Amino acid sequence: MRILIVEDDRMLAAGLAMMVEGAGHEVVGHAVTVRAAMDLARAHTPDLTLMDIDLGLGGSGIAAARGMRKHHGLTSLFVTEHPERARQAPDAALGVLVKPYGNDAVRATLDAASLLLAGGQVSAMDLPSGLEIFPREPKPAHQPAPAAGIGIEMGR
Repeated sequence: MRILIVEDDRMLAAGLAMMVEGAGHEVVGHAVTVRAAMDLARAHTPDLTLMDIDLGLGGSGIAAARGMRKHHGLTSLFVTEHPERARQAPDAALGVLVKPYGNDAVRATLDAASLLLAGGQVSAMDLPSGLEIFPREPKPAHQPAPAAGIGIEMGR
């Protein structure tokens, strides 16, 4: 997968990038602000964004994840030490990986994300410690259009 890392701590971002690349994925960029994240997302179209929630002066990772989904159709996964805040925004991301994390957790997280993005399912028992996948809203069933000339009259 092509991964964008959005993290204001440059040391954490560098370590995460090494783990992502070690798992066989490509890091397409690193951003420390919402604006830079949106620019990189537009330029590189990543498969997944690993998004810190608190970007310090760089803005809100939750807002960035929502913007990426709305404007670019991109999926984010929160990577944070504030899972309670991530759980309040399940519409914005696939799930949350809690800091601190290790190499094995990152590798298993990327495997699970890849499977989910391909339309597969992952059992909660198969998730690494620290990874929580948010429930997906079911897609609405296709409603056929009413036949011409048939209507419902209200108010009589």
